[in-house]
Amino acid sequence: MTEPNDSPASADTSPPADCPTADTRPPINDAWLMRMRTTKPEFLARLFEVFLEDEPKRMTTLGDAVCRGDRELVRYLAHSIKGAAATLGMERLRDAARELEHAARDGQAEALAVQYALMLEEMEKVFEVMRG
Repeated sequence: MTEPNDSPASADTSPPADCPTADTRPPINDAWLMRMRTTKPEFLARLFEVFLEDEPKRMTTLGDAVCRGDRELVRYLAHSIKGAAATLGMERLRDAARELEHAARDGQAEALAVQYALMLEEMEKVFEVMRG
């Protein structure tokens, strides 16, 4: 027989503290994107055009810096991308860039490639939204 406190509704279904959870935020903040599409569609189109033109080059430069272990350049570029991402409602990309910046600043050489790969993945998701 089931006790009242053993019901599924009272069970703790949260993941364990050491279990990573998927980030369900969209690549570009929905509210920001809708506001820009409604109020400044031409400006948004131009922002996306410039971003799609410039950021692949910057990501290549960043990847080269990661491979060379140039932590100062990695920190600088990650910081720069973090600011652009924050301005354009790209919260996941902003967070990934911040983590890469911190890894470079803190001398975590082994984390640079991992953080760069995560950042590159987020950048690709942003590009998909922009091209769509």
